[in-house]
Parts: sequence; structure tokens; C-alpha cells
Amino acid sequence: MTLDIQQFEHFLKIDAKTFNQVDLNSLNHYIKRFMYTVPFENINVQNGVPISVNVDNLFNKIVHQHRGGFCYEMNTLFQNYLKEKGFHLDCVSGTVHAPDDSWSRDGSHMSTIVHLDKDYIADVGFGDLPTEAIPITRPDDVHIIHDTNGYYRAITDEDDTIHLQKQIDREHWRTSYKTQFTPRNWPYFIEHLHYNEHDPRSIFVQNLIITMPKHYGRVSMSNEHLTVTTRHDKQKERVTHDNYKKLIKKHFGIDATIKALES
Repeated sequence: MTLDIQQFEHFLKIDAKTFNQVDLNSLNHYIKRFMYTVPFENINVQNGVPISVNVDNLFNKIVHQHRGGFCYEMNTLFQNYLKEKGFHLDCVSGTVHAPDDSWSRDGSHMSTIVHLDKDYIADVGFGDLPTEAIPITRPDDVHIIHDTNGYYRAITDEDDTIHLQKQIDREHWRTSYKTQFTPRNWPYFIEHLHYNEHDPRSIFVQNLIITMPKHYGRVSMSNEHLTVTTRHDKQKERVTHDNYKKLIKKHFGIDATIKALES
């Protein structure tokens, strides 16, 4: 399918007259508008609704139904858009560093590397990333991206493995996920999608995850709490059967039923 570019850009509020070149300024504008409009969420996984990466289905879900998705869905649609705009990119796989310091299933995350004056991570399908592209650099020539939600960088090691990192304090960085320059076609991810969609060990099966960057920080929701994070504060609100639909509509623009919160 060829995307309906005009409708897609209207939905994302992309300024296509100003940002219409194959360059970093346009790429950053597209990333920001996508991430500020489309929430990262796994409601379909939680509800047992099959995940589709067909571009027609993704367009309908995100643009017409005002929903989001997780990495396979969001990065697939965004990659198709960037290709239509003339960008040269590779779809790559990543391994996620979990909050408990373990590592996710090897290579199960889908990410995007865009090739411009240098290589950039342009990932719109991860729960905590800046709203702009991250240049991939060597450790001796680091480029740090400052975002409302923190400081980020992407550095390569001696094996050319890319470590996408977030600063946790003045002296320490934590790898959010690691990836490589190896291009991956969709068949590589089929088994990984099946795991993340169905396996009881998958974090997406175990927990509701909805998150979205905001101009003031980030808002996230689980089965139990909605958390609003700013630079200086973090506030939590209890999620219940009675209030969850109002919360997801207000904070994420989503109108949906979540089976686990209906009981």
C-alpha cells in the first residue's frame, strides 16, 4: 500500500510546507509529531486482539481509530512514511534492558536507523526515548540529546554494537536497549511478535502499558496507576474500573475497553 500522505500528515499535524526535505530538521519534526500524537500501548495484546503489521490495518488503527501500538506497529508505519518522504533507512532489531536489570528476548525489539549525514536512531516505538533522532557516535565523540524526559545518547562499542542509553545520574548511563547495523526484514520479527503477543513471559502479556511524551514530561498508565512525570515532580493516580476510560481518553486520546479493567 502507498500511504495517504496528506491524511497522515494532517492527523499528525505535520507542517509539510516547512519540513519537506530529506534532512535532520524534517526527520526530527516528523518524529516529534508522531510521538506527541500516537501513544505507545499494548491494549490489543491485553485484550487478545490479533496484532497486524499490514500498513492498511495500521493506518486504520492509528489514524482512524486514534489508537497507538507497540514497536512492530509504530515503527512499521513510521518507516513506511519515511520511505514515502524519500529517506534511506534500515529496520533493525534490538534487545531491551528490563527494569529488573535482566535482558529481554534477544533481538525482539524493532527499531529504525536513518542514514543522513551520519546514522541516526529514529525510533518512535519505545516507551522512553527523546522526541528527536539520536546520532550514533563513537564513545570518544559522543553527541548527547537533551529532552524534557532526560539525556540520551547512542554509542557504539568495539564490536559495532549500538548502545542506546539514558543518563541516570551525573556519572552513570544505563543502556535502554542494544542494537546493530544489520538490516532486518519483516520475517525476522514474526517469531518475536508471536512471543510478545502470546507468551505468558512477555511483559506485554503480563502488564498493561500505555505511555506518551508530553511537553511537560511523560504520562504512563498500568493496570494499577496513572503516573504523570515532570522534570521536578511525579504524581500517581489509582486506576479503577470506574475511571480508566476517562483517564485514557484525557491523557492519550484513546476510546477503548480494556478487558482486565472491566472485571
